[in-house]
Amino acid sequence: MRVVIYGCGQVGLKIADALSRQNHKVTMIDRDPDTFRKLETAIPGCLFVVGDAIDQDVLRKAEIEQADLFLALTGEDNANLFAAQAAQTLFNVRRVLARVADPTRAQAFAELGLTAICSTDLIAAAVKEKIGLSTPGPAAEKAGRKPAGKVAK
Repeated sequence: MRVVIYGCGQVGLKIADALSRQNHKVTMIDRDPDTFRKLETAIPGCLFVVGDAIDQDVLRKAEIEQADLFLALTGEDNANLFAAQAAQTLFNVRRVLARVADPTRAQAFAELGLTAICSTDLIAAAVKEKIGLSTPGPAAEKAGRKPAGKVAK
């Protein structure tokens, strides 16, 4: 599988490393050339492209036309949105996934037909699970308890 990843932070690097170890062809895009100098030996066989993935020329250098999967994993919701839209609509990448921090924006991404992973929702769910919180269902509501996450009026 050919994968293009936008964003060389911790998330992008972990995904790129895992894909590379499974012999997938990985290309990473990041704006910071110093990032790649540090990574060239860390992920063998990975192609690195310096630039912004909202730029069509940068996406072409990253061989987006051959990509089976595009991952927008920067820490910037808007950059991820624009890059994911470009991959999906301009280059017809079959699978596109964007990282998003703002749950409201995650909904907007979905309305645009993009698959989004909302880090805020994932972390909140993990914390609730670790501390033993669960969202009450209809039976708890009938018993008079307010559902978690709703504000009483």
